[in-house]
Amino acid sequence: MSILKQSRKAVTFVEILLAIFIIGVGVLPVLTLFMTGTRTIESGGLIFQVAVAAQNIMDTVRSDTFLWQGLPVDITIPSDNDRGLYLPAELVKKYKAYAKLKIDVAKGHTILRTGEPEENLYQIDIKVHWEENGIKKNYSLTNYRANINWQTMKTSTRFN
Repeated sequence: MSILKQSRKAVTFVEILLAIFIIGVGVLPVLTLFMTGTRTIESGGLIFQVAVAAQNIMDTVRSDTFLWQGLPVDITIPSDNDRGLYLPAELVKKYKAYAKLKIDVAKGHTILRTGEPEENLYQIDIKVHWEENGIKKNYSLTNYRANINWQTMKTSTRFN
């Protein structure tokens, strides 16, 4: 009779395994959610850095009067860089980033009412390429600059 009255105070190995399994099933999806969120935030921050770098290059290009004297322009940044155009060192080193800058007469634009090709409208294209987790990515920024005469210049911007 004393055997029947004894209370069980120990936990069996099967109960421990079952508890670990139940906790694992509940915790694993939460951990996965946090990991995915962290990667998404990091990727978004990288895209923001690339966009700011492209805009900085665009601002420099629009203000560099010497650059506009030798058109068309085709520059790889940082390789062909002699104009103060740069990408942040972290992007170049960590993500193998580089940019292509092209300036040429805007193709496919005509003068109103005449239909003649517009020769005073220039297209500035900046394409930043980088590698993130083994996947090649790119970001494009396009800007148009109209030279009415050398004293009066107008610009407009379109983002891709």
